[in-house]
Amino acid sequence: MIYVLQTIPGLGQLAWREVENTIPAEDERSAPRLMALRAVPGRDDLVIFDMRAGPKALLKLRVSEDVFVVAARGFKVAYDERGLRQIHAAVRNSEAIQDALNIWRRATGSSKQNGSFRVIARTVGNQKFMRRDVGRAVADAVRDGWPGRWHPVEEGEDLEIWATLIENELLCTIRLSDASMRQRDKIKHLPASLRPALAAAMVQLTYPSANDVFLDPMAGSGTLLLERAAAGRFAEIHGGDINGDALAAMQINLRGTRGEINLSRWDARKLPLEDGEVDKVAVNLPFGKQIADESVLPTLYREVLSEIARVLRPGGRAVVLAGNVRVLESARYGAARVLKPLDKHRVIVLGQPATIQEYVRQEGPVRRYVAPPKTRPSNDDDDDDYAA
Repeated sequence: MIYVLQTIPGLGQLAWREVENTIPAEDERSAPRLMALRAVPGRDDLVIFDMRAGPKALLKLRVSEDVFVVAARGFKVAYDERGLRQIHAAVRNSEAIQDALNIWRRATGSSKQNGSFRVIARTVGNQKFMRRDVGRAVADAVRDGWPGRWHPVEEGEDLEIWATLIENELLCTIRLSDASMRQRDKIKHLPASLRPALAAAMVQLTYPSANDVFLDPMAGSGTLLLERAAAGRFAEIHGGDINGDALAAMQINLRGTRGEINLSRWDARKLPLEDGEVDKVAVNLPFGKQIADESVLPTLYREVLSEIARVLRPGGRAVVLAGNVRVLESARYGAARVLKPLDKHRVIVLGQPATIQEYVRQEGPVRRYVAPPKTRPSNDDDDDDYAA
């Protein structure tokens, strides 16, 4: 059966990597097989793949936000009015409809043979028809041709159908997941909090192991800490933030999580940790829009990166999310050259371009970076402007 995973723009490859690493296969023939990666620009990455196993394991994935089963596909869809007739025919006559409905019933526990449905339509390209026209063509096909009796509604639907037309390729899918897959175990949210799927991808890039001492020095509401705890066994987790509200949210979100977890209010530029004490680091550095004065970012990044380099053992890995990769690299070069850059992954965060940068800690001493004194008086009240 063909499935689709939906995730944050830029994470498609990492979502597929998670499938390869976590979905069991009895033999090579039964292993998931990647068919295509597609994108709805600025909105989602789509991972299209074939898999013999049922959907249960897919609903436990962390780097994906939604899971769909494909009910119909269409190719070479015309850009003019003929395309709507092609869409209707593809959705009405697909041989995959009955299997897709059966998988939906297995995934959701529903036994319904009849009921209501809603179509969510999306288009990418220069079609001469509107998105709502695609939705109408799909809805007519479902009502007229799908097994059972299905009627369209505006809300409160039993069946959620997504019709995505990317240039001349149509994907008509049934959603198997619900909102809980996106939010996971997170209870308390703060402005600019990481989405769990993005945090899961960053944790995955640290290559978690059972002996990890893991650190997020600017933990905010604790999303990265939650995802590291969910990724498997660890030795210790350390997280903190300069902001008291962030620490309170972190404590709520991590309550009940098993293992040695240490949460603190601290300044990420002066961590109360020993040199080389940490094996893995993942951190979301503040973007310019998160603080009042973007001019403080270069100095802040230098101070935080030098502390990460100091507490990270040689051979340890750091994964850093930043809005401005040039500022990030300049900061590393100026204060933490022992952090060797590895791969980078471009993503969209809150509608803004950002970069996940991987590092490995090389041998060599690191001293705590001390910013030069200011040349003129400052009106800054305190350090809380640096909170992640």
